[in-house]
Amino acid sequence: MHSSNELTSYAFRAILSHLVDMEERKNEIANEIFSDFSTLHDDFDCFIDNYLKKLEELIKMVKIVDKPSHEKLKSLNYLPYVIIGSTVHLENINNLNNYFFKIVNPYHTSNSKDNLSCLSALGKSLMLNKPGDIIKTKLNQDEDECLYKIKSIRYN
Repeated sequence: MHSSNELTSYAFRAILSHLVDMEERKNEIANEIFSDFSTLHDDFDCFIDNYLKKLEELIKMVKIVDKPSHEKLKSLNYLPYVIIGSTVHLENINNLNNYFFKIVNPYHTSNSKDNLSCLSALGKSLMLNKPGDIIKTKLNQDEDECLYKIKSIRYN
């Protein structure tokens, strides 16, 4: 488990840009997803506000590493919790199978099987969770709910 909270300047700038974009567009995003004001809209607003606070905390706590060596680069960009843009390493606790998903915003256009919308059932269950946390969910419609352990979270 990695816990250094050191980021490359590229990762730091990308996360900071994401924070600014989300702050500027949060109402627009909520209104696009939810056509009317409802409990779901309110829940989403609360989630976004909490998410933005966590991004601000992350920005304040990380150390930026400029020009890291190739060896040092392997230990950088690990995050303390799941955010949009991070890649999550999950392990099925029952059969020890490993999965890697990149958490993307709902407007992401790539259809890669490794991309996971932050608003999908699995994406929502992962958001803001930490390495070591256990998530009870299913990876696809054809399987029963299973327990998955978050092994690592990395921004790349």
